[in-house]
Amino acid sequence: MRRNVFLVVFVCICVIFHAYDVAAQQAEKFPENPSKSWSDSLRSVNAEFPKNKPDTARSDEPPWTNYNDLDSLFSANDSSRIFKSDTTFLPSNRRRSSGDIETTINYNAEDSIFFDLNHQSLLLYGQAHIDYGAITLDASQTIVDMYQKTINSIFTTDSTGRKIGKPVFSEGQDVYETEKIIYNYETKRAQIRGVVTEQDGAFMHGNNVRKNEKNEMFIRSAKYTTCNHAEPHFFIESDKLKVIPGNKIVSGPFNLRFGEIPTPLWFPFGMFPQPKQRVSGIIFPQYGEERNRGFFLRDGGYYWALSEYIDLRLTGSVYSRGSTGLNATSNYRKRYKFSGNWNFSYNQLVLDETEGGTNTQDFWVRWNHRQESRGTSNFSAAVSMGTNTFNQNTNVVAQDFNRSINSQFTSNVTYSKRFQGTPFNLTLNARQNQNLQTGIAKLNAPEMTLNTSRVFPFQKFFKNNNNPVAKLNFSHNFVAKTELTNSITNGNFNFDVVGEEDFVSDTVDFWSDFDQVLSNAQVGGRHQIPISTSIPLLKFFTLNPNFNFQEVWYLSELDYQWDPTAEAVRVDTINGFSRAGSWSSGASVNTIIYGTYFFKGKFGETVQAVRHVMTPAVSFSYSPDFSQGENSAYSYVQRNTEGDSIRLSKYQGFLFGSPTGSANRSLGFSLQNKLELKVVDKEDTTGVGFKKVKVFDNLSLSSGYNFAADSFKLGDIRFNTRTSFFENKLSVNLNGTINPYQYELISENINSRGKRIVTQREIDRLSILDGNGLGQLNQITASFNLNLKPKSQQGRNNDQDQQNDQNSDLSRTDPGQNNFDNGFGGEELNDIQQAELEYIEQNPEEYVDFSIPWSLRMGYTINSRRNGFETPTLRQTFTFSGDLSLTPKTKVTFNSGFDFDQQRFTNTRIGINRDLHCWSLNFNWVPFGAFQSFSLVIRPKSAILQDLKLQKRRSFQDFFQ
Repeated sequence: MRRNVFLVVFVCICVIFHAYDVAAQQAEKFPENPSKSWSDSLRSVNAEFPKNKPDTARSDEPPWTNYNDLDSLFSANDSSRIFKSDTTFLPSNRRRSSGDIETTINYNAEDSIFFDLNHQSLLLYGQAHIDYGAITLDASQTIVDMYQKTINSIFTTDSTGRKIGKPVFSEGQDVYETEKIIYNYETKRAQIRGVVTEQDGAFMHGNNVRKNEKNEMFIRSAKYTTCNHAEPHFFIESDKLKVIPGNKIVSGPFNLRFGEIPTPLWFPFGMFPQPKQRVSGIIFPQYGEERNRGFFLRDGGYYWALSEYIDLRLTGSVYSRGSTGLNATSNYRKRYKFSGNWNFSYNQLVLDETEGGTNTQDFWVRWNHRQESRGTSNFSAAVSMGTNTFNQNTNVVAQDFNRSINSQFTSNVTYSKRFQGTPFNLTLNARQNQNLQTGIAKLNAPEMTLNTSRVFPFQKFFKNNNNPVAKLNFSHNFVAKTELTNSITNGNFNFDVVGEEDFVSDTVDFWSDFDQVLSNAQVGGRHQIPISTSIPLLKFFTLNPNFNFQEVWYLSELDYQWDPTAEAVRVDTINGFSRAGSWSSGASVNTIIYGTYFFKGKFGETVQAVRHVMTPAVSFSYSPDFSQGENSAYSYVQRNTEGDSIRLSKYQGFLFGSPTGSANRSLGFSLQNKLELKVVDKEDTTGVGFKKVKVFDNLSLSSGYNFAADSFKLGDIRFNTRTSFFENKLSVNLNGTINPYQYELISENINSRGKRIVTQREIDRLSILDGNGLGQLNQITASFNLNLKPKSQQGRNNDQDQQNDQNSDLSRTDPGQNNFDNGFGGEELNDIQQAELEYIEQNPEEYVDFSIPWSLRMGYTINSRRNGFETPTLRQTFTFSGDLSLTPKTKVTFNSGFDFDQQRFTNTRIGINRDLHCWSLNFNWVPFGAFQSFSLVIRPKSAILQDLKLQKRRSFQDFFQ
């Protein structure tokens, strides 16, 4: 053990000394004596501006510059001079041969401009501005020396001694805010005092800075920070700093300071990568405590910048009671081609004997892949799958509350191919559905879809495209798939079956019992060919006739035989290709009816008008009886010793089911309604004076009548309504089903568990005939959603139920997305900014909008079901969430709900978010339950998040226009 410790210490010392040597080599390039090492290129920064404006007529030498010192500092040649001039009147030590003009200097000043022809010098007073090629300079006073090819700028002071007009120097994308600067536009070298400059998101402050022609900077008395305040909240203080643009920053001995407070963190050297580049580094863990797993250090590890296209984040978690966790995340991006990310999470839960001695292992896999659509093919993936107990055994409440309460997860991997010049397109899918509560998982892989786009075969023969024959069209859809599921169901028969013990339903583990899952795999295909057109009818109606053909393909079928010995039905599976088809036809008629009533008198002063919009539709469908005939998919089989028979399908329980067996002649009807008011708007400032108020966004009824049925010809009556109140703050949804027929009670008793058992039968008699109304309300669901914000923020409310009226975006301008401002003045974002915005799009809950002082969201849903005389079942859910700003930079967030069945609160999370400008503090607390825990995270905040804007847009259409 001691040898191992000694070896580790020795290796660490060697690594430190090696890194120190590398940094020392970089630091040696920093001139120890700047006045000597730079004397051949720049030494006139000490030149003084005249306190009074110069009188050039009485001066042989400019009083603000010592040219004798500059002669040895600047090299020039005739070909690079700004303009031609006569040098006869110049001192002998300044006479030079003329040269061509390099480019034009554009300049202006608010106060005055002095030009010294003898000395080829220009002096600008008062908000001086100079443009020279890619160079821009704004300052209070500026000297342009044409002979030495220098630009010298300085600030001035007002009557209170405050510095005004500090020089702001720009060269390309580099911007320097300084106190004094002298720049040689031939050698592209500069000497600067009191500089603040930004390099790829980081800010450098320095008292004395020298810049060479490579844009490398050598800074004395330097501060390095990502805080954009003039007095940064935190910074690294170093006596000397070398900045290599686009590469790294090399520092001598430095100290980390918060404001003016130094920390004990001293380092002999340092190398800092430019923020635009991804670099490897240590990830510090979070700390806190959980009730089940104890104290923890969570998500600590290492980040690898593998290349400019891909990275890897590997973190781990340890708990004081023995539990461990591992998390691997990678992001990849190839500009203009594809981007994505994947994550693998592993969790081992260890509980002691007092907790039942649990030791479980869980994993979860997430993968998202997006391809920028170019060409005729596309590949995408959205995968989220793992063990059923992952959320249960992993505290995800504090990290992702919505995920912790979600029990249904889906995955889909898709490849699509469009065959150019043809109406065909091919799609290959792998789909997975997983329910964590029931433990049932379904995997459809592979799944192939071959589509033929809608074809109008007769359109080219008609000049008028509105001709019904020209609008006649057809398409084709073929789906073939294999389905694997761990819900093993070998039959669902309501009669005795030979070997009935093999025909049972069970749920097995998907992966450990994969052989059994594979043996029960289903394979099938289905063709669908719809044909339709539309015919104007009586000016206000539209007739839509249609014809549909369907055929199913399977690799096996069922055979039924009555076994008199076993007195049961023998069910055998016959392997081989099997197919069966069916068709149906029909037509529908629809129209739209408008009605508007304008009020008069005193009531009309408040409510101007009411409008009712009705959309009635009637449809008829017909299909023959496919249960008869030699090639029918149905057969009549004896099911008991009395000789009773039952009709069975040879595709009972198969993937796409069976063709329709019975004849169908159905008449369907539906009616949709919208009711709106136009009322006086007392707060209107646009001059319109009115606003619309929706009484019902939708109120619909639908049902059907099957003329071919022997009984129960009228179908269930379905209704749905949606409305909102208080300017969309409260939305209400109501839907239900009414059974129009009556039930007859046969018997009623209480079982040993105290549960009421009802024996009943449905009779073929409408309830309305006996004065019992439309029928029995079998099912009804009502949901109420309340979304409250301050009145000043109402324009930013987002009503999720009206997607046609509202839209929101939190991203940059990008092809395929809404063309919103990206919050950065429309500038193109670099890779890091794009990656950060994509992360925020995928994790919007991590973005806290401090501009909203408070918000409250509540949702309540109640569902009641009843079948005849059975006892109704009632289920209720209630959730609430919101946030409250204690100060402009401190916000409290919360998520919770109430379980009415268990009479207790559901998963609850309370969070505190503190905006520290360039830092953020996040505290999350789960006060009770299995996931009871807390965590505290303090981390630097990206500059892009400080400028991030929530972009929301809402459009209105006045229905009375």
